[in-house]
Amino acid sequence: MGACFVFVLKLVVLYVDFKLDESYTPSKISVRAGDGFHNLKEIKTVELVKPTGWVYISLSGNDPRDTFVNTFMLQIVVLSNHLNGRDTHVRQIKIYGPRPNPIPHQQFQFTSSEFITYSTVR
Repeated sequence: MGACFVFVLKLVVLYVDFKLDESYTPSKISVRAGDGFHNLKEIKTVELVKPTGWVYISLSGNDPRDTFVNTFMLQIVVLSNHLNGRDTHVRQIKIYGPRPNPIPHQQFQFTSSEFITYSTVR
């Protein structure tokens, strides 16, 4: 029996451009997560109005304690496009999890978002 990995996710980021893609640009997106294809549950539904650039979709729920999503499978569904388009253009997708301590054996950990941002070189 194989091992089942669970991924901890925090944020989905999409790059779309209404100015270039017009009817190919998504207007409604659903993000779903679960253990497999047959038990995916909708986490977020997002309406986009003529988006240009990066669109950030936080996977945290309404409860502030729910800051991460533990999942094996993530599905991003384009429910509709602008101008009733049939095909869609999503130029790039990034998926982020929690940021681990960049220096594992360090005796202290940065707590301010400003220090954490510049704590490692990417």
